[in-house]
Amino acid sequence: MALWGNNDAKGSGGTVTLNYNNLVVVGSATTFGQVGAAATGDVIRFGTAFGVHYGDAVIVGIASTTQLSIASTAGLNGSAISGV
Repeated sequence: MALWGNNDAKGSGGTVTLNYNNLVVVGSATTFGQVGAAATGDVIRFGTAFGVHYGDAVIVGIASTTQLSIASTAGLNGSAISGV
């Protein structure tokens, strides 16, 4: 059974950058807000293709297919993710 609705893997794995000051995530090769992709209320997982996990955040707004906002950085390892 999926943890997040019907699908645990919404969207595509792209590269994202996070602005800690305004909680905006900007992606490259991402599909935020598209049918079957990441949507408001979903959880975005920050990590690498090599299995390193930096934490999770809840998506609270989607501006485009390449930009979204998260609720908080409390669930992220700030020192580790800032250099990635």
